[in-house]
Amino acid sequence: MPQEEVFLTREGADNLKAELDELRGPRRLEMAARLRHAVSMGDLSENADYIMAKEEQAFLEGKIQELEALLSRATVMEKD
Repeated sequence: MPQEEVFLTREGADNLKAELDELRGPRRLEMAARLRHAVSMGDLSENADYIMAKEEQAFLEGKIQELEALLSRATVMEKD
């Protein structure tokens, strides 16, 4: 199934790129630190912090993929 082309304003594209940079950088680092801390707590099978952190990591990575896909097929429209 072909992907639909997306039309964005320059401001909209810049906002999405800024969000993507935030998610790829500081948010990923923060998530990695949370996971390291949760792993250090011991038994992972009953570690609620670890389970929640893994779910949030999956959401974060999904959001990153969604934004990357959106921006890859976006056409930036200039205001006239």
